[in-house]
Amino acid sequence: MSVPQINKSFALLLSVTSLWLSVSVTAANLRVVNPTVTPIQEARFVTLGGIEQWITIRGANRANPVLLLVHGGPGDAQSSLRSTYAIYEKDFTIVQWDQRGAGRTYAKNPNSPPEPERVESDGVELAQYLCNYLEKKKIVLLGHSWGTYLAIGMVQRRPELFAAYVGTGQVGSWHANIQAQFDFLLAKARAANDRKRVEQLEAIGTPDPNDAAKYFSWWSMRNPYMSPDDAKWFEELGQIVRSNPEFTEEYMKTLGDGMIYSGRTTVGAMLKTELPTTANTLKVPFFVIQGAEDMVTPVSVAVKYFQVVKAPKKKLILIKGAGHFAFVTHREEFLARWLNTCDPWR
Repeated sequence: MSVPQINKSFALLLSVTSLWLSVSVTAANLRVVNPTVTPIQEARFVTLGGIEQWITIRGANRANPVLLLVHGGPGDAQSSLRSTYAIYEKDFTIVQWDQRGAGRTYAKNPNSPPEPERVESDGVELAQYLCNYLEKKKIVLLGHSWGTYLAIGMVQRRPELFAAYVGTGQVGSWHANIQAQFDFLLAKARAANDRKRVEQLEAIGTPDPNDAAKYFSWWSMRNPYMSPDDAKWFEELGQIVRSNPEFTEEYMKTLGDGMIYSGRTTVGAMLKTELPTTANTLKVPFFVIQGAEDMVTPVSVAVKYFQVVKAPKKKLILIKGAGHFAFVTHREEFLARWLNTCDPWR
C-alpha cells in the first residue's frame, strides 16, 4: 500500500470526532486462586446479541482479574493496538471488544446499527460470558469516552457482574460538555489572537446542544488547541498503523467506515446524555481517572458528574499533563496510580 493510501485511510479514521479501586471488593470476587501461572492469548468471534462479535483476551496469567475495555469513538475499536495495551497484561487479563458497528464486528455485520441499548445488552452478555469462561465471579469494567456512557449502562443493568467501574474521558451532561468545549475554544482563540476563529465563535453566541450539525462545524476548530499529549498520541498511532501489517488498506477503511456509521447511529443518544440525572446512583465502586487537560470530555463536567454519584466507594484521580487519551498516553502513570490507590488483590 502506498504512503498516500495509508495517509488517506488514517485520516479517515481520525476525522470522526472522538466524543469520544481503595475498592471494597475482595480478591475472591476478582480471581480464582491458581498457583500456576498460565498466560492467555486468544482472539476470536463470539456470539453476542445474535451476531458474531470480535474479542481478544490477553494476559500474563489467566488467574489475574479480568478487565473489559469498553472503547469510545463511537466505533473506535482498539483490539489491534496490542503493543499499546501490553502494559495492562501483567496485572490483568485484558479483554478488547469490537462493539457492534466497530472494527471486525462491523466488517462481519455491516447492517447491525449500534444503538446504545443494544450495545449495552451485548456488553452485559459478554461480561457474563467472560465470568463463565474465565471462571470469575466478577470482572472490572474500564470505559473510555463514549464507552463510559455504555459502560455505565452495563453497570446499571447488571451490577452483580462487576467488581468495579473505572471511567476515563468520563462523560457527564452533554449540554454542559458543549458549553465547556465552546468556552475553552473561545478562550484559546482569544489568547492566541486568532481573530478569524474568535469571530466565528462569537457569531455563534451560545451554542445549541441540540444542533449536531452546528456543533461539528465549530468543534472541528479544536485541532490547534489539542492537548500536546493527545496530538503526540495521534502521531504515535500513525506510526503504529504504518508499521503494523495488520493495518491493511482494507482494514483501515473498515475502521473508518465503522466510525462514521456508529457516529451517525448514536448522535441522537449523545444529544440526550445527562448522566448526572439518569445515572447518579451506582451499586459498584466508582472511579474516574481523568486527564487534567482533557478538552473532549472536559474535566469540569466529569468532576461535576463524579460529585453527584452515590456509590459504595468512589475516587477521582486527575493526571497532570494528560488529555483525553490518558490511559494510553500516560499508561504507566495511569496504571500505577490506579493500582496503588485501588488495588484490592495484593
